[in-house]
Amino acid sequence: MRIRWSTMALALPLLLSGCSAFEGYFSGPEQRFSGLLERSGADYVLRECGSREMRPVQATAALDGLWAQTAQPGQTAIFAEFMARQGDALVPAEVLRMQSHGRGCADLTGADAQWVALSYKPGWQATLDGRGLNRSEQGERVATDSVMIEYLPDGSLNAASLPAHRVQLWLYPQACQEPVSGDYFHMRATLVVDGEQRSGCAYRGRQASNQPPR
Repeated sequence: MRIRWSTMALALPLLLSGCSAFEGYFSGPEQRFSGLLERSGADYVLRECGSREMRPVQATAALDGLWAQTAQPGQTAIFAEFMARQGDALVPAEVLRMQSHGRGCADLTGADAQWVALSYKPGWQATLDGRGLNRSEQGERVATDSVMIEYLPDGSLNAASLPAHRVQLWLYPQACQEPVSGDYFHMRATLVVDGEQRSGCAYRGRQASNQPPR
């Protein structure tokens, strides 16, 4: 078993109601959607990854605000991944990421990960999955570390390498705009390697954790 879980730290968020960014992702009618979000005037449609189907998306103040914050001037389509309820139109809840840069639907990094953290400059990426913490720099794989994971009462997460905690990945439930690209992510990240801190953004992957919180 590569990942150790701190029982005490995991128990605390479960006693809190409504204050954890990790709470409620796998319950209720919300589903995850990703694809090319297109805008015409005040209207949105989503061209889903792997499908030719165009789904209407209900405009909301939050979605309008993220579009204005993230899209380039004159841009009419942007890659987006979000939680939504289905109806006559998709009703977006939390937007996990909105990106003008990157590989869009061709980027499968999050498919086998629980969490993905990244920075474009300096270029690094860290993913958390069932094997542990995987790191790469400038596109080159660096290492996979066994980790101990703690979920803290404020909704943040810490993954610390074993045995000496030489590498730590911190995720915080705070919106993050990547400074080089302007891309939006729903989490802020800090990667610490031998005491050196590196700032970045993060989003939840598609691999469900077999540990709480749900």
